[in-house]
Amino acid sequence: MYNPGMFNTQHILYIIISGILTVLLLGLAAKYAKDDKTKNKILKFFAVITVVIHYSNLWVDYFTTGGATIENNQILPIYPCNVVMWMLLIASMLENKKRLLFQLLSEFCFYGGTVCGVIGIVLNTNFGNTPTLADYGILKGMLSHSTMLFGCLYMLVGGFVKIRVFNAVSVTAGLATFVLCGAGVNALYEFFGMEAPDGMWLRSNPYFSFSPMVLGIVFVLLLFGALALWEMRLPVEDRWYHKLNRRKENERIIL
Repeated sequence: MYNPGMFNTQHILYIIISGILTVLLLGLAAKYAKDDKTKNKILKFFAVITVVIHYSNLWVDYFTTGGATIENNQILPIYPCNVVMWMLLIASMLENKKRLLFQLLSEFCFYGGTVCGVIGIVLNTNFGNTPTLADYGILKGMLSHSTMLFGCLYMLVGGFVKIRVFNAVSVTAGLATFVLCGAGVNALYEFFGMEAPDGMWLRSNPYFSFSPMVLGIVFVLLLFGALALWEMRLPVEDRWYHKLNRRKENERIIL
C-alpha cells in the first residue's frame, strides 16, 4: 500500500543515486572483472557488506546512546530480504560454483533477490513510517538493500547465472524456503505466547490486497512461460524439453 511518507525529496534522490551507482558499478565490473577470482571477490564483498550494514545500527546505537536494541529481523528471518541476504552470503562463500546448491541459491538470488531489493528501496515501509535518511536505522536499511541488489544482479552480470527454463525450479525452491521460514517464525512466537510478526507476510502484506502465496505461484508460472519463450531462440537440442527427454532416455538405459 502507498504510504504518504514515501517519495519525498530524500527518497526520490536516494532511488535515483542508488540506481545510477548500481548501473555504473555493474558496468565497471562487467568491463574489468574478467577472471573468476576477481568475480568471486566482488560477489563476496557485496554479500558481506550487506550483512555488516544490516547489523551496523547495533554498533552505532551502542556507541552513541550507550545501548542498543536488537530488532526481530536481526535474529530471525522475518522478511524476504532477510532470507535473500543470507542466501547471497552462503552462495558467495561456496568455493565450487558448479554445485547444485550454488545454482539454486544464485538463480533465486538473481530473480527473487532483485525483486526484493527493488521493493526494499522503492517501497521501503520503514522509510514510509519514518521518512528521513537522517535516522541511521532507516539509512542502513536502504543501504543494505542497495548492496544486496547489486550482489543479486551481479549473479547474472558476473556470469554466475545462465538464463534457462530450469531457473524456475530454483525460484520455486526459494519461495518454498520463504514459506517455511515465515511459518516457522510465526509458530515460534506463538509457542512462547507472543504475537506473531506475520513472518514473510504469509497472512497479509503491506503491498497487495491478495495472498503472497497466490502471487508466488503466479510469478513462477509467468517466469516459466517467459523463460520457455526465451529458449525458443536456442537450437532444439539446448531447449529444456529436449534436455528433459534426453535425461529420461539416459535413465532408461541405465535401468
